[in-house]
Amino acid sequence: MRPLPRPFLQAPSLPSLAGLALGTAAGLAGFVGWRWVRPWRWPDPPDLAGEEFFFPSLDSTPLRGLWLPGASGRPVLVLCHGYFRSLGEPYHLGRHLNDMGYHVLLFDFRACGKSGGRYTTLGAREVLDVLAAVRRARERAGTAVAVLGISMGAAAGIMAAAREPSIGAVVADSPYADLQGVLAHRLSRLAPWPPLGLLGRASMRMGELLAGFRAREVRPADFVGGIAPRPLLLVYGENDSFVPPEQREEMWRRAGQPKQMWTAPGSDHAMARLDYPQQYLELVRDFLARYLDGEAS
Repeated sequence: MRPLPRPFLQAPSLPSLAGLALGTAAGLAGFVGWRWVRPWRWPDPPDLAGEEFFFPSLDSTPLRGLWLPGASGRPVLVLCHGYFRSLGEPYHLGRHLNDMGYHVLLFDFRACGKSGGRYTTLGAREVLDVLAAVRRARERAGTAVAVLGISMGAAAGIMAAAREPSIGAVVADSPYADLQGVLAHRLSRLAPWPPLGLLGRASMRMGELLAGFRAREVRPADFVGGIAPRPLLLVYGENDSFVPPEQREEMWRRAGQPKQMWTAPGSDHAMARLDYPQQYLELVRDFLARYLDGEAS
């Protein structure tokens, strides 16, 4: 008798399933690791206006800037956007501040918007971008300079101001104190199941390797005290889901005088300017008028 034909499809063995699962997990970790340091390129707002120009960061990465000229002799404000965003994020805030007479310089961080570079480092190298933007702002206006940053931009702005004494004031909206702690906090909320947490940590390490930095090195809390005696305004959302309350408290505790903090009731991360637009604008205006305008000359 002829032997019966073997089935065309056979159930995979346990080792095959384990290998498939490990391969899938590794591929997923690699993709997530690449994605969290590789921003999407956000489009510009349809009403974008101003003088577009390009300038090099301190490590020669090409950056796109946007210049909104203000009244003669007025200070210049350098606006720094957040993680995975572009200069379009603070653009309308910049327009309002420009209407008040301030010169405004907006720019795309590396790997964001129209700037060069492949990867974000969430503040590690973005400090170089802020310092380069401040240098351009001083060249163009020749007056006092303040930095206003959102989230990652706030963290980079704080670390830049501690190194650059020509920055006369800092408005930091939702800065984290410790990037590694923030990432661990987010991971614990997004992946509470231990195997998912392990996959998340592997993804973060892959992202660090791709971008060439370590999250534990990005600690604005170690720099915030170096801003004094220049003024600092901290803004946080009461219900910030990204920066835990203990990091907010650490930033306030370690900052020197003069300092001021507003916690927007009910707001999430970096949402105060959208939830309370008029109050936010008046807060920033009064802070700059009190501490910066007298130094414009």
